[in-house]
Amino acid sequence: MKKYLLLFFLLLTFTLSSQIYGPAQGFPSDPVISATWYNDRLYLGTQGSGVYEFKEGFIQHSRRFEKFNRSSIYDFQEVDTGLVPLISGELNPYPIVVSNEFGTKYIINEENVRVKFSDAANSISALPSGIWRMILDGERLNFLRMGSELVVLNDLGEELDKQKFQGLLFDLAPTEYGLVLSAESGYYRWNNGWKKIGSGLPIFAFDGKMARTPLGSIEVNKLFTGNWSSTDFSQLAYKREEYEFAYDIDSIGTLTYTFSSRGVTVASNNKLLYHIDSHRELPDLHPGNYDVAIIAGQLYIATPSGMYIFENGGQPNIPYQTNFKPSIDGIPSEFIPHRITAPNSLSFSADVEIESNTPILGRYRVNDATWEYWDINRPILLEYPAPGNYKLQIQVDSRPDFASSEPTSYTFKVYAIWFKRTRTWVGIIVFFAALIVVWQRKERLRANERLELQERLAEAELQSKRGQMNPHFLFNALDAISNFILKNQPKDAVLYMGKLAKLMRLTLESSRSNEMVLADEIELLVKYVDLSMLRYGKFKWQLSLDDTIDQFELTVPPMLLQPLVENSVQHAVRPNLASNKSGAITTNISLRDNHLLIVIEDNGPGIQHPAQTSKSHGLAILKERLELLSRKNDQAYDLQLESVENSGSIFGTRVSLILPIKGIE
Repeated sequence: MKKYLLLFFLLLTFTLSSQIYGPAQGFPSDPVISATWYNDRLYLGTQGSGVYEFKEGFIQHSRRFEKFNRSSIYDFQEVDTGLVPLISGELNPYPIVVSNEFGTKYIINEENVRVKFSDAANSISALPSGIWRMILDGERLNFLRMGSELVVLNDLGEELDKQKFQGLLFDLAPTEYGLVLSAESGYYRWNNGWKKIGSGLPIFAFDGKMARTPLGSIEVNKLFTGNWSSTDFSQLAYKREEYEFAYDIDSIGTLTYTFSSRGVTVASNNKLLYHIDSHRELPDLHPGNYDVAIIAGQLYIATPSGMYIFENGGQPNIPYQTNFKPSIDGIPSEFIPHRITAPNSLSFSADVEIESNTPILGRYRVNDATWEYWDINRPILLEYPAPGNYKLQIQVDSRPDFASSEPTSYTFKVYAIWFKRTRTWVGIIVFFAALIVVWQRKERLRANERLELQERLAEAELQSKRGQMNPHFLFNALDAISNFILKNQPKDAVLYMGKLAKLMRLTLESSRSNEMVLADEIELLVKYVDLSMLRYGKFKWQLSLDDTIDQFELTVPPMLLQPLVENSVQHAVRPNLASNKSGAITTNISLRDNHLLIVIEDNGPGIQHPAQTSKSHGLAILKERLELLSRKNDQAYDLQLESVENSGSIFGTRVSLILPIKGIE
């Protein structure tokens, strides 16, 4: 109900001009003695001053009939040539009533013209009224109470009975005795007419099988038979039904009629349909009982101040013509073009033609947004509309649900001034971006050329360092063979040379590529260990490979492990064997954080002089290779040397080689 009241307050913001037109609107000073409606216009015939016409709220001399300006017009006649005033006849008594094709009545009296639209109330009684609706023998009957008079109508509006009673009419209800009316003058039963069946205590109201009387509630049967005593009465508290925001609520089918100080709100399924109030000549409502009925298509409203009838079931008249007038920057335009460049404002006003007492409501929305209500007496104004596509929908109606009209749509596109358009700045940005891209491409080509040259230099230097490793290893091998010959060990020399040949073949193959399979690198390492044991004697050798490593898929730079093992043989195993101590070398290969970690430990004297150890020819070449690989691949290749200690004692040397690998996570 709160929603209905809010919408009703909105309705009040739209008002119509007065519907009584007197001297201020040009009503003639001479008596009006005739009137007619012709071609959408009301013509008034006066006594002595000719013909007046009523148009757009003003009454003025008709230019069409100027030759009759000093004549008395007693009537009008329609002929083939048009409308003809009659200057003779009899005077018409007041009020003179003329109707147009919309059902609007123009009521002329000696002082003014009163316009009564077809959706305005027709008062049939000014006495307190009520309505009872009953179904008897399958037929709906409507009992209209107006003061002490009761009129019975069927649903076709045919009058079945009309009777005036003495005193007040209290209540009407079906009982075991039939349909009974309780009046101040007695009890009456309906049988195609009213027949008095008794009198006695007034029955204020029927409550089912009980009747409320001045002495209290009593069974209807006991009261009508007269077989009752004071003990048969019971005092029942009666409380009139109250509503928070309304005086009363009545319903017909799915329609709900809510009566309040603002008028009658008509809703269906909690949806507001329309309103009936003082605009439609329904008087102000006050607390009391209200009833409604639809009889022969007419809405009857019974109020404490009278009975009122509304045509068309109470629905308001709708606008029969609406013209929207657009303007661009305040200049009227016949239409809105589809393309508009940077307007300061767009406005739309409404010219509504309607034959209705009901205020006209307006609403609009832009781009399917929420509907906004709009005072049709003012234009819809879009100030400085932003560039973009627009779909403006405008709708006027006499119903708050806007169910009786269709919205009018305007579709257009607003463009910004050329230097404010996005497309212009996009073109400028694209142009400069293209220049930057071309410049960056040239710079990138130059940088790629420089990088390619640096890579070629780094690769050449890397090949050079690898080439330096091979002679270093070869010199040590030839020295070993010469020692076998000097010691008169030809078999060992031949065996050594065979293993050396295999080792040199692997070394030669590795020198042809930048990477080699880890399995080949391990095989090369095993061949070297075999040669070392043949030359220096047996020592403990252990190789551990992580199970997660596929040695036949993983590749590493060639000739990195052999120099490290060779360093352990020369500086740890060989001195231990010469001192009759055991020698041991362990190699552990594992994965750690996307890197291949190779740890080589021996049981030699450890690192006595780190600076001198780091300057070892083999290790120095290896470190230079790792630095070149780091620069070339932009990844960290690292080599770490440290002594193996326990409780302050040194038990050997640990060398950790860290190689980044690709494709492993």
